[in-house]
Amino acid sequence: MTDIAYLIPGVGLDEDEKNRREQIANEMTTGNVTVVDVDEGPLTIESGVEEAWCVYGAMKKAVEIESSFDGLVIGCFGDPGLRPLRELLDIPVIGPAQTTFYTAAQVSDRFGWLTILDSTLPMSHEQAVEYGLDDRCVSIRSVDAPVLSIDHESNELVNRMIAVGQQAIEEDGAEALFPGCMSLSFAQRHEEIQEALGVPFLDPARLALEQATVWARHGIVASRKTYPEPSYDKLGALL
Repeated sequence: MTDIAYLIPGVGLDEDEKNRREQIANEMTTGNVTVVDVDEGPLTIESGVEEAWCVYGAMKKAVEIESSFDGLVIGCFGDPGLRPLRELLDIPVIGPAQTTFYTAAQVSDRFGWLTILDSTLPMSHEQAVEYGLDDRCVSIRSVDAPVLSIDHESNELVNRMIAVGQQAIEEDGAEALFPGCMSLSFAQRHEEIQEALGVPFLDPARLALEQATVWARHGIVASRKTYPEPSYDKLGALL
């Protein structure tokens, strides 16, 4: 069995929600998934400051748990710490956004995503540029859903995602969509949203967990030419 860590780089989830996500994660992939959170960090990641803050705790926790797992998924759509985590670890490290972006680019010519807040729109545009897909990303729209307010049973939120998704398709020309937040992803309402929209509505959690499992099973890890090991003698208290 392939053991995958789903590392949440924040401290805002209670035990019930962590257990719910772990159950969902194990239902959607052939790997054995354990949800792990950090010992210190922000409640949620909704700004550049919080994104930078969370990386420190994520690195410390990732190094601590590495020997127990075959692969690791960063539990935030911003992929915070993707580069340093790949430098630090010898197991596959998967960013949900990176995985979902390149999947969307394979199933459509033009895609878009639904982010949580107007304030996260600049960060989202930056991600599209970082991954070299800003020319294919034609729509980024907010559904006005702060992370701590997201209710996975809320029909109102689903209806809002459908309405905003329809705008992305009709006004922006998006041919595939996905939620740009792992809390939205773990609402697990993708099938009904996809049916209503009539275009692929991708699930970042499922895609990232499956990629981590496949990479771990086949021994695929990041190139040390691209992600060289850091100088451990300089890391001091980090490890």
